[in-house]
Amino acid sequence: MRSRLTCVISATMAVLLIVCTVNYAFNTGKEKKKNGNPVMEAAQKEVVVQDFIHDNYVITEKNPWTDYSLHPVNYKETKSSSFSENISAQSAILVDIKSNNVLYAKNENTHMYPASTTKLMTALTVLQIMNVNDVVTIGDEITFIASDSSKAGFSRGQVVTVKELLQGLLISSGNDAAYVLAKAAGQEIFEDNIANEGKTFTSQQCVQRFVLEMNRNVRDMELENTHFTSPDGYDDDDQYTTATDLSKIAIEAYSNSVIADICGKSSAYSDTLSKTWTSTNALLNKNGSFYYEYCQGLKTGSTGLAGKCLVSVGKKGDKECVSVVLNDNTDEQRWNDAKKMLKYGLE
Repeated sequence: MRSRLTCVISATMAVLLIVCTVNYAFNTGKEKKKNGNPVMEAAQKEVVVQDFIHDNYVITEKNPWTDYSLHPVNYKETKSSSFSENISAQSAILVDIKSNNVLYAKNENTHMYPASTTKLMTALTVLQIMNVNDVVTIGDEITFIASDSSKAGFSRGQVVTVKELLQGLLISSGNDAAYVLAKAAGQEIFEDNIANEGKTFTSQQCVQRFVLEMNRNVRDMELENTHFTSPDGYDDDDQYTTATDLSKIAIEAYSNSVIADICGKSSAYSDTLSKTWTSTNALLNKNGSFYYEYCQGLKTGSTGLAGKCLVSVGKKGDKECVSVVLNDNTDEQRWNDAKKMLKYGLE
């Protein structure tokens, strides 16, 4: 009897051990994050953020009859091109803005890391929600950036206008400005939703809500090969775009007078920081060897996985072109690649 009882106990323990092992393996695989984004994980744990299509918020101080949504940009089929220059970037595209003709393309639909070119969508999304004269008090969101991030130089407790933050975002490519803007705009979205009345939200939740809004714009523009996980474009396996999609975002950004004006400047003075930001785009530097007189901006990007990236708009007379180069090996290569394409499109 004792022997039989021992066998039953042993068998029961063996079954329990197997069940626990299977459950552990299942949960371990289930919990493994592809990107390990701390902001995203914090937001998902602390709040159930409603899908963006269910947020019915009203943007104050703006014309209620104006459509602030972003819309698809449809390109015409690539025609045979006489462009013969060598482009060293892994992915690239050149588009005539007025005709939507693709003048040159190389691996244009390959998924690429966007780096700080993401900030064009960040700026577009902010300006759907906030006004340039709105004032923001910087909080703990300033600490969310990676230690090796490019910074505009803002600090916690400073009171800054949206316009100055956009300048820090687009001219000096400040990741700190990206998170401050994302938190402020995300908070506006939450507070303008009547369903959230009386609720409070953390900075992490506000940033994540803003990123959802960035991806709503991706959806509205029908960009099937783009997804954002942060407002600054820092490397993340689940954050990607293509030269084609990014060129369409650039066209939308260029059509926004606030963004076009900021991105076209070679420098801007910060009243808050009492210093001058210099553009990271060498094509705008009149004293540099890569200056291109017809360049109108837009945005640089650079990370370990993204390589050297550049989104540019050129204008000469009635001609306007947008060029995108992604994952060049050096700064010199991205400047030269962009100049070659813009010259072909404009001259």
